[in-house]
Amino acid sequence: MTEQEREQIAGTVRRVIGDMPTDSGGWVEFARLGAPLAAAGVDYKQLGFMKLRLFLNAFSDMLAFRDEQEEGKPPVCFVRLQQDVKTSAGASAAPGPEPAIPDAEKDSLAETILRVIGEQPTFGAGWVPLSALGNALAGAGVEFKSYGFPKLRPFLDVFGDLLVLRDEPCEGNARVCYVRAGDRAPRRSEPAPSAGAEKRDAEGAQPFAAQGEKVPSKDAQLRRWATIPYGKYRELADLALEEKWYYGDDDEQARERLPILRNYLEYTFRRLSFEKKIKIGTDAVRNEEYAAFNTGLVDKKYEYIYALFKQNTLYRDRPYWYLLDFVVAGEDKGKTLVAVFNPLPERADYFEGKIQNMLYDTSTGDLSCDYTHIILERTYRFPVDFLEDNCPVDFLRVDGVGIEDVAGKGINDPARRRYFLALGEKIGNTPRVLNRLKNRIEDAVNLALKRVEWNYKTAIPTYFPTRNTGSLLLPLCLVDEDRVDLALVVERTASGAYQGQTVLPLNQAYSNSRLVCRPDSDWLRTDTVEAFGSDDLDDDNL
Repeated sequence: MTEQEREQIAGTVRRVIGDMPTDSGGWVEFARLGAPLAAAGVDYKQLGFMKLRLFLNAFSDMLAFRDEQEEGKPPVCFVRLQQDVKTSAGASAAPGPEPAIPDAEKDSLAETILRVIGEQPTFGAGWVPLSALGNALAGAGVEFKSYGFPKLRPFLDVFGDLLVLRDEPCEGNARVCYVRAGDRAPRRSEPAPSAGAEKRDAEGAQPFAAQGEKVPSKDAQLRRWATIPYGKYRELADLALEEKWYYGDDDEQARERLPILRNYLEYTFRRLSFEKKIKIGTDAVRNEEYAAFNTGLVDKKYEYIYALFKQNTLYRDRPYWYLLDFVVAGEDKGKTLVAVFNPLPERADYFEGKIQNMLYDTSTGDLSCDYTHIILERTYRFPVDFLEDNCPVDFLRVDGVGIEDVAGKGINDPARRRYFLALGEKIGNTPRVLNRLKNRIEDAVNLALKRVEWNYKTAIPTYFPTRNTGSLLLPLCLVDEDRVDLALVVERTASGAYQGQTVLPLNQAYSNSRLVCRPDSDWLRTDTVEAFGSDDLDDDNL
């Protein structure tokens, strides 16, 4: 949280804890606190905190904590306001004044209270969470503690002839108190609500409208559609069937970045958006909006893992949704998934029910390739030693720049891009070099087809996010027949023949193929793909 966010939330945290039933020492059990905070518009996970304790630690200047643990049982955490902490001598702080509201002020207070309740977002039938009311009353100049009331509930009980209060059970042993105007409360004359206001009432009004799309468009991006705390990717990796989600050696930074997993989730979301499989629903009991999609990953029991989102009701400048959790149906927060969505979200379909999208048919004849595009426009994807082996001496020096000057730069580095653009043009203007490179690539393609004929698993199904099409990947050994350098992307045409469209670096080939399934391959594996550039994927997918 920023300091400004902390200051905005601190008052709500204090009031929610202050309104909770406590033991004799003023302590509130953590397990009872999450639901009332959420009802007051404070969802600590939406703020990026994985645990409630971590969130509350940010307010340690006004809160005190206590942990208890019985032998053989998990610890139980308690919290209370610092003002309730006993003095060093062991005595409680001096009691406040006896609660009392002067008769002269009661009518005025009642009018203000009813007005404030009428202005609050409701949870159906006019009910307002008590924990959300303290801030609003204080903003209207009603400070119940100034009348000697330690909590809001007994203060409102004084107006029992005008108000109705109700307690509802929530998760665990927690209860949330709601309040609304009673039948005897005077009705205020108000203008008719706008159509938008009627819609908000019907859906359960929210404090504000969050930014971004509610229903994702076909080209939506997950990172802009929803807020996902960084640590959630690690939780997903731990929940899913064990898999290596990074390239190269066992590097600690690579393990933390999880580039393959992050890319997988982003493009799975895009495919699901295209197929209109992102589900949106409402919890009819709590009147809360949720969204969900099937990640396509499974846990250790081979049960699907779903991404479950909840509406952002806290920040104007953040997406409409935030990730509540990655869940398995019926387990923990997965119970919410089952309660809101029936049937459950479907996984993405890349094969469209066609076997030819999954296997390469070697009986169809020759494979044609777009060598002009592959060689002249994707020159920068070829290994340096392949270009050096097949181009004349000094040919690779362009405008005073040698290939060794740019080879180590990032894939999207401007200087590197300019160099290879000029080199591709130079190759196109030199037929002898162009034909030599073409002949060498054709040899590699023919070897790949022999490998496919020997083992059908050599051709790996893949998905092209930018074109929303399925394809197959073939290995190209350009320098050494024992080492795969690039992947050739082939598509089956309407006639049944195959067309070679482009070549991909292996990290991008793996990333795209992982969308379809975990590759069971002898040539495309995370341990054989170089880590360089794994987080800096090529902007040009073709």
